[in-house]
Amino acid sequence: MRAISEYTPGRFVLAALGVLALGIGACGDDPVAYSETVSLKLSGIKNGDIKNGQAEEEKEISTESGNPYGEFLKNAKAALGGKDPGAIELVSAFVRVHSDSKNVSALEAVFTSLELFLTTSNTTLPVGTVANPSGTSIAVSLDENIDYEPIFANLLAGSFKGGVRGPTVATPPADFDLRLTLDLKFTAYE
Repeated sequence: MRAISEYTPGRFVLAALGVLALGIGACGDDPVAYSETVSLKLSGIKNGDIKNGQAEEEKEISTESGNPYGEFLKNAKAALGGKDPGAIELVSAFVRVHSDSKNVSALEAVFTSLELFLTTSNTTLPVGTVANPSGTSIAVSLDENIDYEPIFANLLAGSFKGGVRGPTVATPPADFDLRLTLDLKFTAYE
């Protein structure tokens, strides 16, 4: 064993930094996570879909072409060492007006506000809102206190719907078909 006086100052600093780095690495309390954005194209909201000044559209997540949510689950499991995620949450969301919409090119032409939701056969979970939506693409302000536990089994199985709903303008465009794409960024945790 060497006496401390035998270490040069440079070696001592390097040794101390090495021990510190090992300690920090071993104390990592941050869970392992994997994130991916899944796009979900809704079929369209038309004049006839407005009931009592409200419109709603939803789509099963697994029916999107190529099942991107299923790919997210597969990639998340691989990133988490082959284990199913212990938690999944929505971390960001955008609503976009799709280019094949008819007689409408902006969200404010139809909606006065929007609510984004995830739903199963038993539970509808509002996850975020947009007050006074405008333009062709808008970020959804997500609720920071969402409890995903009631739909966690569905998130893990990829058996839920994503959708939007909200009050509509008094006079929407004639013969419109508003097609929306939801860009949903999910994160899976250990």
